[in-house]
Amino acid sequence: MAGTSVPLVAGGCKITPTPGQPCPFRATAGSVTLEVRDVVGSVMFLNATYDGTPIPGTPSKQITFTIVDGQKNLDVVYVFTDTVSGQGELREVCPANTFLGDALAGAPAVRYVICCP
Repeated sequence: MAGTSVPLVAGGCKITPTPGQPCPFRATAGSVTLEVRDVVGSVMFLNATYDGTPIPGTPSKQITFTIVDGQKNLDVVYVFTDTVSGQGELREVCPANTFLGDALAGAPAVRYVICCP
């Protein structure tokens, strides 16, 4: 289709994990939805901010925000029904359902650094 951009990630996803690189996540600009899936007990986003701006709609299983150019922080706090052994998986809601990392009850506050482009 003429005039449409092609995402960096296969499957129409916006975020690519880049472990071991100076920026742990690379992304294309635009709206993105992340979800947390239950592994041990239940887990939800208690709250989240992107580039210092609160993401509305929490607590919830999903958050949606707009990725912008530059190196930005996504700060999330997870809440678990199993406060000792709780575990979840952070995934992008997209055709490839990209795995972005584990959510662990022992470390409920997490900062993800996302670079675009």
